Amino acid sequence: MTFRIACAAVLLSATALPVVAQPLPGLSSLLQSQQGRIAFSQLIAGQHLPGWIKKGGVETPMQEVTLDGTTYQLYYSCKPHDCAADRFALIYSPADNSMSGLWSRVDEKNHKEQLRWLNISDKFSVDGKTVLYAAISGSLANHPHDFNYTSQH
Repeated sequence: MTFRIACAAVLLSATALPVVAQPLPGLSSLLQSQQGRIAFSQLIAGQHLPGWIKKGGVETPMQEVTLDGTTYQLYYSCKPHDCAADRFALIYSPADNSMSGLWSRVDEKNHKEQLRWLNISDKFSVDGKTVLYAAISGSLANHPHDFNYTSQH
């Protein structure tokens, strides 16, 4: 009887498939959805942005942040072969299909950074900008739980 149990255990362990966590989607995945594509088109309409933002760059997995009780998806992308100098972050609300963004261009030679804020509403005037810049600077990736805010009344 013990032999049968041992054989069954060996067979079960040999046929068990490893569980692999699926990576979170990046910006390109969001833009493949019709809802995401429409919101992104509205965000960049009339903006003079580099082609890599419109066509896609090097991206990291989406991160979720909570601002004033609402959960948002935050996406980061950078220019291929120039990630340190040309970066883009986007915050997206699936609930109302709205987006805001930040494009950062760094000029190392002149020690300057140019920021372009896209569709920053009053609700994002402080915390939204903080989270977008944290994504650009790498702080959000290094401290993901430090960028969830609730209003203090």
